[in-house]
Amino acid sequence: MRLTTTGLKVLAMVMAVGVAACSDDSLPTEPVESGPPTFSLVQSLLAEDCSGCHAAGTLRIFTVDMDSAAFVISGLINSAEPAKSLILTKPRSLAHGGGVIASFLDDDIAQIQGWIGLQPFLNLNVVEAVRVGSRVAPNSDGYANEAVWRQAPTIVAPLGGGWADAQDVTLSAAYDDEYIYLLARWYDDAESTRRSPWVKNADGSWSTLSAKPTPQAGIPWADYMHAGFEEEDYFYEDKFAMIWNTYGATTIAGFDEQGCASICHDPVNNFGPGTTYNYDNQNLAAKKYTNAPGEIGDIWHWKLVRQNQHNKIDDQYVGYWTQGGADPGHAGRHTDAGSGGYGSNPATNGVPTYRGPSLTGPPYYILNAEKMVVTQAELDGLPVGAMLPNMITSGPTDLRADVDAHGVYNPANQLWTVEIRRKLVTGDSHDVQFDDLTREYAFGTAVFDNAQIEHSWNAQVYKLKFVN
Repeated sequence: MRLTTTGLKVLAMVMAVGVAACSDDSLPTEPVESGPPTFSLVQSLLAEDCSGCHAAGTLRIFTVDMDSAAFVISGLINSAEPAKSLILTKPRSLAHGGGVIASFLDDDIAQIQGWIGLQPFLNLNVVEAVRVGSRVAPNSDGYANEAVWRQAPTIVAPLGGGWADAQDVTLSAAYDDEYIYLLARWYDDAESTRRSPWVKNADGSWSTLSAKPTPQAGIPWADYMHAGFEEEDYFYEDKFAMIWNTYGATTIAGFDEQGCASICHDPVNNFGPGTTYNYDNQNLAAKKYTNAPGEIGDIWHWKLVRQNQHNKIDDQYVGYWTQGGADPGHAGRHTDAGSGGYGSNPATNGVPTYRGPSLTGPPYYILNAEKMVVTQAELDGLPVGAMLPNMITSGPTDLRADVDAHGVYNPANQLWTVEIRRKLVTGDSHDVQFDDLTREYAFGTAVFDNAQIEHSWNAQVYKLKFVN
């Protein structure tokens, strides 16, 4: 498991309190009659029960080759309440992508639980939002140079499952009387800005470039992503998302315990979590939806090419859907009221209709207020391989524009930084309302590395806590 710079700092802290000493590969891997359970024993049990899906190189958050220090900071264990550790509860739950693991026996659980109880409690799954005055609040410009971000606690949330370069995202939070502020950072080897642009072909015709090769129907993400292609060779955009449980009448049952797995459904996996493609029949593909009428999850979806220039996140939500229901392509995913403020650059007689102030990209979007009709002479004068933007943008409107955000990519350290701001209380029934500062709010994050849907996500559940 590769760690980011922030992850290495946490790892150093863990080793300083002696966690690394728990890993002793010279000890036997078979259960011993007396003495505390060792990490070698834990690792052997997990390898025996989990290696079919969680072997090294499977792109999952947990892999059976993790050492003890990486395992402790993964967020998969809870030494304060060992029995509630995700590594123990998930394999025995229908919310586990691999289904219930029958070979994960009570004796195995007891041994692993005993080892977890010996580890230091780091509370790595709680983001503490610190109170700030409105005069010193972050301005959500993506540069994160405000003093509050040097003071707010930071957690490292491991990611897995998709093709993102990032293996974790770091998170911090702050608030004042009106707003909640969040800071997210993650590693990416390149900024992906070319979202399905128009390209001039060798014969002089024009076409739009694909976001990815079309996956075979029924193939799981992991198999497709191991097919030997590099994500930056294709044409989409970087994105980031958060999904929040809502509370009261719209609470998603199970989300606070299982996170995003509670709303992920794959027909190939008996409608448990999974990642199967099927563009031929969307009813046979993995989808997001809640499990009962009235349940709602609030989605904040940052889109680099379509909305970053407008300093906005797309405010969306996930709701109830039944298999075979209307619009299987989207299933339970919806948007709040309003417009997304973007659309494709349409074709006129087979060629792109509009250009921006710059004839070709970058940037690979055209502001709606600046679009102008491109002439045939201009197109004829371009060389083969020239690209024109295929996104015309004006920014989201109405309730869909409730969340402010801006992201900045730093090529020197290959880090994305996104600052987010939203009113604590919006009044929209599809939004999480931060109206009780004494409770904890459950959420998960996802990183899309030049990806439409192949996001890397948190297997763990994270909580936002307000502190004075």
